[in-house]
Parts: sequence; C-alpha cells; structure tokens
Amino acid sequence: MRSVFKMAAAAAFAMAGFVPAAYADECAPAQGLVDKAITHYKDVGKAKAFADFMDKGNKEWVDGELYVIVSTMDGIFKVHAINPKLIDNPQLPTLKDTNGVMIIQEMIRTGKATPNGGWAKYTWTHPETKKLAPKQTWVKVYDDQLFMAGCYP
Repeated sequence: MRSVFKMAAAAAFAMAGFVPAAYADECAPAQGLVDKAITHYKDVGKAKAFADFMDKGNKEWVDGELYVIVSTMDGIFKVHAINPKLIDNPQLPTLKDTNGVMIIQEMIRTGKATPNGGWAKYTWTHPETKKLAPKQTWVKVYDDQLFMAGCYP
C-alpha cells in the first residue's frame, strides 16, 4: 500500500513540476553518475569514454536501471548501453510519453535551461514492474552534449 501511495504522490508532484527533497535524494546516484561520466570523458577523451559507457558489463557505468546516456544537443543519442537501437535514431526527438510529454525535447530543454544540471520528468515503463511510472532524468550539458542518467523516484 505504501508503494502505491508513493507512486501516486510522485506522479502528482511530477505533474506539478515539483520534486520533493526525499525523491531527489533517492535519485542522487543519477546526479553523481552524470558528474562521474563527465569527469571520465574529460580524463580519457570522447572515444574511450563512449566505449566505456556502452559496456553493459561495466558496473561503473551500467548498474541495473542506472546507466549513462549521452546525446547531441538535437536529441540524437550517441550512448545508450541498455538499448543501442536508440543510437543515431532520427525519430527519437519526437518520442512522447503517455501524457504527451515530448521526452527528448524535455531533456534538451532542461539541459539548455539548467547549465549546472536539472531534472527532466516524464512517464516511462519501469524495468522491474513493467508498469508505467514517473521517471526523471538528470541532464547536464558538457562539450555541447547532454550527459544523462535517470531514475524512478
């Protein structure tokens, strides 16, 4: 019962554009992963970093539902270890969730509006429950690219 209340509250807060501190805390690992990915990118360069981020067996970059995504500022994914079919997909920027939120456009908007990072909020299928759930993705711009990691609060 508690998880039903938590999901309903999260959905209501997400629709209102408000993320309570408790939910943000639950998603802190996504923020940390993005910062870590940007540092790795700076240290080893684009080619090595992207190869590392794409290695599904590397728990440093892919750990369950927590993983690195990198896209162009136009919303074309260049890194997505969980679903490589999304890479270089020109249709991706038009993707909408069940509420009509243009997911990739929201990520782009968030990245441009919050240079120190911000949350893009939308609805997505939870990988464990296989049910629609509120999701948020931490988006931060570096080197004219969107570095991202998402979570289910």
